Amino acid sequence: MSAVSDHLIGAVMAQSKELLLLLDPESLKFIYSNSAAETYLGYAAGEICDLPPHNLLPEFLEPEVANLIENLASQPDSPISMNTVLVSKLSGLRDYVLQMQYVDVEDKKMVLIAGHDVTDRMAEADQMQEMLADAQMNSMLDQGTGLMQKVFFLPYLLATMHKSVETKQPYGLILLDITNIPEINEQFGQAAGDRVLLHVGQIVKRLVEFPEFAARFSGKKVCLLMSEANKGSVQELVKQLMRAMGRLAYPNYPSLSIQPRMGVFFGKQAFDPEQILELIGEDYKLKREEKPDLLVLLNPELPADEAPRADPVEPNRD
Repeated sequence: MSAVSDHLIGAVMAQSKELLLLLDPESLKFIYSNSAAETYLGYAAGEICDLPPHNLLPEFLEPEVANLIENLASQPDSPISMNTVLVSKLSGLRDYVLQMQYVDVEDKKMVLIAGHDVTDRMAEADQMQEMLADAQMNSMLDQGTGLMQKVFFLPYLLATMHKSVETKQPYGLILLDITNIPEINEQFGQAAGDRVLLHVGQIVKRLVEFPEFAARFSGKKVCLLMSEANKGSVQELVKQLMRAMGRLAYPNYPSLSIQPRMGVFFGKQAFDPEQILELIGEDYKLKREEKPDLLVLLNPELPADEAPRADPVEPNRD
């Protein structure tokens, strides 16, 4: 246990620019707060000592404070450090790094709590993490549509197929083909075609369950994944897609129209994801050559062997 003179304790606490508090381990009440604590947190002189610890440290109820004191007492020469929040009357919750340790004050054991505000540092760290996450996500996206690149879409497709096997609920794949993109490029220019694909990608991203469930399939095709699919849910999604794409209008190109066609596949087994996409693409091409319907049901000849199980991929939902 640290032995510190009362005079030295008083001098240090009064002059310190860090937050310093004394907590009575028996009553679990603050008995002292220095001016730095009161100034930075917006409390009047002595006001903190009238607060229950939970009102200042909202992450710790009285039993949890008592448990902290008990742990501290079991190893009195070893301070406890933590990251937590303190309630500021000026700006709400503030992030603090705190250290708790036992000290002797007037022959009594008291808990000294010392710490400093790291809110700005935490905010900078959070911003950096968000920037890194955004950069990572952007590297996974197709620049033309804003959807996932196919190579990054495959693990989500594989995980969904395995989940379908376990739940015995079919998954769905919708192949969306903007069939007249070549004509748009030729008549209105490449920039117009790129704009159409980007707008279609925005529509798709808005309608799929998670952003990771849609990818650019090829030049003018995108693929949508439905984790649980039936006739009704597919019909509803197709209706929403057609309605949204039908509303796209370009004042500079009043005669520009979009001609979408779709192929739908229902699956209950797990296969190699790249192979199943290739088979679906081939079957779609054959069906389109036979009859250019707006919507065709895809039933390619599937491989006999199931895909190897992979670690499940959870979609990013923030």
